[in-house]
Amino acid sequence: DLEQFAKQFKQRRIKLGFTQADVGLALGTLYGNVFSQTTICRFEALQLSFKNMCKLKPLLNKWLEEADSSSGSPTSIDKIAAQGRKRKKRTSIEVSVKGALESHFLKCPKPSAQEITSLADSLQLEKEVVRVWFCNRRQKEKRMTPPGGTLPVAEDV
Repeated sequence: DLEQFAKQFKQRRIKLGFTQADVGLALGTLYGNVFSQTTICRFEALQLSFKNMCKLKPLLNKWLEEADSSSGSPTSIDKIAAQGRKRKKRTSIEVSVKGALESHFLKCPKPSAQEITSLADSLQLEKEVVRVWFCNRRQKEKRMTPPGGTLPVAEDV
C-alpha cells in the first residue's frame, strides 16, 4: 500500500509540475511541518523507515488532494511554490572553455578576484560561474588526492 502510494504520489506530483522542494515547503506552510527535499525524495524512493513513511503518508495525501482540487486556478499551493528559493539553471561549459579553465587551474588553482574577473571576461562567462568552477575544481582535486598529498608508489622489496 505504501509502495503503491509513493509511486502514485511521485507521478502525480510531477504531472502537477511541483518539485520535491515545493512539496516540502508547502507541507510546512499548510500543515506546520516543513520537510526537506531530501525527505520527500527518500519517501518517493521508499528509503525512510516504515514509521516515518506512515507519518508522512497522510500529510502527502492531504497535499495531493489540495493540489488536485486546485489545479487550473492559482492557489495557495502555487503561491507557496513561488516562494521556494529560485535556483539558477545549471551552467554547461563548452569543451574549449573547459580546457582554458583547466589549463589556468594547473598554473594557478586559487586565482584572485581580479584574475577571475579577467578570465571570465576573456571567456565570456559570468564571474560567478568562473569562481564556482574553481571552487568545484579544487574540491575535485581534494577528493582525488589521497591523504598524505601524493599518490602511493610501489616500493622495492
